[in-house]
Amino acid sequence: MKIIVLLNVFCLLLASFYSLGKVELNIAQNKYMDLEYIDVGTGEFNIVIESGIGMGVSYWQPVLSELRKLPHRIIIYSRAGIGRSTDSTDVSITRSNQRLHELLTSLKIKNNIVLVGHSYGGLHVREYAVAFSEHITGIVLLDPSHELFSDQLSKLDRAWFERDDIKLNAMMTGSREWAMLQNIYKQGSLSDKGAITTIPTAIVTSSKLGESDWWIGHSAKGKEIWRNLHASLIRKNSNAIHIVSDAVGHNIPVEQPSLVVATISQLIMFVKDGDLLPK
Repeated sequence: MKIIVLLNVFCLLLASFYSLGKVELNIAQNKYMDLEYIDVGTGEFNIVIESGIGMGVSYWQPVLSELRKLPHRIIIYSRAGIGRSTDSTDVSITRSNQRLHELLTSLKIKNNIVLVGHSYGGLHVREYAVAFSEHITGIVLLDPSHELFSDQLSKLDRAWFERDDIKLNAMMTGSREWAMLQNIYKQGSLSDKGAITTIPTAIVTSSKLGESDWWIGHSAKGKEIWRNLHASLIRKNSNAIHIVSDAVGHNIPVEQPSLVVATISQLIMFVKDGDLLPK
C-alpha cells in the first residue's frame, strides 16, 4: 500500500424496528417519507455514512463488526428509494442532503460530524460539507466519484468511452441516481469547485487494475485519471491525507473494512491531536 500525505426536523420518529443481523434497523418517518437507518455506538464523534448508487444500509452489513470497533456513534442510512426508504422522484443531491440533515436533527446530532462517503456517496458528502459546514469536523472519501471523470475519460479515447457509455447506461437503466450522476458529469462542477480546502479530509483511492476487462475507467490510464482527480480535491488542503492502494478494488468497505476503520480513526486522531501522520 502506498500512502501519500498532502498534508423540518422529522415530525415523528417511528418506534418500529426490524432486524439487520444483530443490529436494529430503525425507520424515521415524517408526513412525506420514511428513511431507514442504523444508529449504533456512542462517543465524542458522529460518523455519518453515505453509500454508492443504489446502496444503503444493507451494503454496510458485512462491515458493521469492524465499524462498531470505533468508539463513536455511527449513523448509516438509505437514501430515497433504497431499502425501506420511501421512493421519490427527487433524488437530487441537494434534496437528499436536506433529508439527511432532517434525520440528523431528529437524532439530535448537530456537531462533531465526520462524513464518510463511498463512491457516488462522496459527491453527497462534499455537497453536504458545503451546505452545513458549521457542523462538519472531518471528511473521509472512499474511492469517491468525481464530476470530471467522465469528461476526462472521453478525452482519453472517445470511441472506447462512447462504447462503454452505451453499455453502462443500458446496465443502469431505471436508476434515478445513475441519471443524476450523468447530469453531474454534464455540469462538471460541484459547490466546492473541486477543492476541499479547509475541512480535515482523508481520501482512499483504489489503483487496483483488472477489476473489469472492458471498461475504460478500469484501464491503467483510467485509473491514473481517477487517482489524479482525487489528489486534486485536497491539493490546497494542508489538513489532508491521500491513501492510494493497489491491494483493494472500488468496493473498499466490503473488501477491506479494516482500512475504512483505520482511515476514520486516523482522521479523528488528527482532528483531536493535529497530526495526520501515522503514529
